[in-house]
Amino acid sequence: MHFVRMNYIEYSSKEVADEMEAKYVSVASDGFPDAKVLVFLRTDAMTATLCSIYPDKATYDRATEERKKRILSNADKIKSVCSEEGEAALALIR
Repeated sequence: MHFVRMNYIEYSSKEVADEMEAKYVSVASDGFPDAKVLVFLRTDAMTATLCSIYPDKATYDRATEERKKRILSNADKIKSVCSEEGEAALALIR
C-alpha cells in the first residue's frame, strides 16, 4: 500500500515562497528519487502544500532524513509547517 506525506507550509514572505517553489521544482526529483509522485501546490501568495507518495512505508522512511534536512536548512524562510502522513486507501496514478 502506498505511503503518503502532506506538508502544509507557510513561508515568511511572497518572495521567499517564490524562491522556495522554484528551488523545489528544480531539485525535488533528484532529492527524493524513490517517490512515485511529488506535487508542489501553491495555495496562496505565502503558502503551499507539498505531497509525496511512496510505494511503501520503508521507502518513505528512507526519504525522511533528506526531508528533515531540507526543512531545517530553510527554517529562517518558513513561518510554519504542518505535516500529515499515512497509508493511502487510494493512490491512482494514470
